[in-house]
Amino acid sequence: MRKIAVLCLIVGIGLTFAGTERWIGSSPFHHYTITNPEPGIFPNAPEVFNPAMDTFKYDDNMPGNAWAWNQGGNGWGVKFISPSDNITLAGALMHFYSGWPVPGGTTAMVKVFADDGPNGSPGSEIWASETLTIVRGQWNWIPIDEAVIGSNYYIFYVQVDSYPMCPGKSIDAFNNAPSHRMWTYSGTDGFAEDARRGDWLIRAVVDWTPQEHNASALYFASNMPQDTVPNINFYVRAMIKNLGTADLPAGTPVRLHITGPQSYTYDDTMLTSATLPQGQRQQMNFSPAWRIPNTSGNYQIQVWTEAADEQWPADDTILYDLSVAKWIEYANFNAMNWLTWGGPERAVKFNPADFSIPYPVGLSRTRHQFYWHPQYPWPDSSFLFKVYAGDGQTLLYQSDTIEANPGTPGPVVAVDFDSMLVFDSGEFYISVDPISASGHPSSCGDDTSDGKSFQGAPGSWVPWTMGEYFTSASVQGNVGIAEGWFQVSEPTLRITNYPNPVSGIVTIKWQVPKREHVNVNLYDATGRLARNVFSSKNGIAGTVTLDARSFPAGIYLVRLETPNGAATRKLILEH
Repeated sequence: MRKIAVLCLIVGIGLTFAGTERWIGSSPFHHYTITNPEPGIFPNAPEVFNPAMDTFKYDDNMPGNAWAWNQGGNGWGVKFISPSDNITLAGALMHFYSGWPVPGGTTAMVKVFADDGPNGSPGSEIWASETLTIVRGQWNWIPIDEAVIGSNYYIFYVQVDSYPMCPGKSIDAFNNAPSHRMWTYSGTDGFAEDARRGDWLIRAVVDWTPQEHNASALYFASNMPQDTVPNINFYVRAMIKNLGTADLPAGTPVRLHITGPQSYTYDDTMLTSATLPQGQRQQMNFSPAWRIPNTSGNYQIQVWTEAADEQWPADDTILYDLSVAKWIEYANFNAMNWLTWGGPERAVKFNPADFSIPYPVGLSRTRHQFYWHPQYPWPDSSFLFKVYAGDGQTLLYQSDTIEANPGTPGPVVAVDFDSMLVFDSGEFYISVDPISASGHPSSCGDDTSDGKSFQGAPGSWVPWTMGEYFTSASVQGNVGIAEGWFQVSEPTLRITNYPNPVSGIVTIKWQVPKREHVNVNLYDATGRLARNVFSSKNGIAGTVTLDARSFPAGIYLVRLETPNGAATRKLILEH
């Protein structure tokens, strides 16, 4: 067995090795409101609200906390969507935090990149500043005056001095930006997406010739969490803006489209309520609220405008990737203290009773946080997720080979199981099994040991007593429990909504004589599979819900299918 290798990190304000962030969290003392920049505040600043220019932003004017790197040469940036194929980036507005770090500093650099890297990531450098002198606690104007042709673009702040002789880069407390807009820059490892909560206070001031018709979706108008839980109401709000010279008429459609696990789709449409002249915005509040299905997984929220005679579709759409799961975990993800590549395999033993989860328990997905350190690069980023029974040896699930993301400081990787694993009692193990004998990619751990983390191999696990690995499990309790059901001799299926036809949430109850592989499927009138509503390798009874609003009106068949029989009920949907 290999000896575990660990690197101790100082607890509290942040991590202590080179190339890593330090940060302070939100608090009433540090969370303060600032006003929008007005023309003339900054030397040689343009009229930032002049009709010939437009200011693009995601932040809410409220610095919630700040971040800094231990060493200079690193930074953070924001991706902006060009409103035309030929613009002039007049400049950038950047806010630096007041009062942290101590003593702090007043130097910064700014760089601009095109989005011609892989999959639209930062690529060619368009412009770079000299070392600048900034003022902390206010907006700073950085004149750029650079043409951006045929590309979206990124504006990056680059830290010049090491902590604590540097300014803190402001970030707000809420996440309104679409996915894939916030980025990290490492002088040694390049670029990586940065999904932490909040938006960098970096704005773009653009000079361009507007089209006659250009309606843009800008950002989400409510705080968008990285993770949420199933079976709740979720309100989707989006901000749109008329960038065209012609008025955007009332009644312009704004669409919502959501996709998720098991071919899930949901659609809604709102209409603008007033005529919007050039430069005017409207917040679109989709109603009714989206009812998140009782299915864990990754959902993508898409909002776009459908203006008549639209001349620049590239800025019509915003996307957000939402993780839906009820996570249980032993580690404190906000208190990283250890970096380890012990193993080669490392596991966490979960006991649902520790979290008051009633049996039978269904396990549907898992996640793990790794850590990339430039001084300890990974020889390989490949690994497997595995699930073992309570004996620590019986393999119940093994994923395909998965890649962590080298170069990203703390990549979190999640995987959805093909079908739910059901446990009537007891514990289970979730492991990360690196492909490389070195034990990389390396994992995160906190500083409190509850005796739940292990390293080694199935049948010979050794407790890892330094802390708890950053591994989580998504579970549901009372899986297969349905009140009022008795022993049955054949598969039984009921739709409890009355009357049928229905237009909202459909409740489906099912039961089979013995535990076996169960699928509850929805078919349209042609016999085409519309959705797998529920799947279990060890099901016996249960209640599932279906959001009927995501399907066209018509006649459907709900079918309970098992190796030993089936049951079918007709469902009529109307809207």
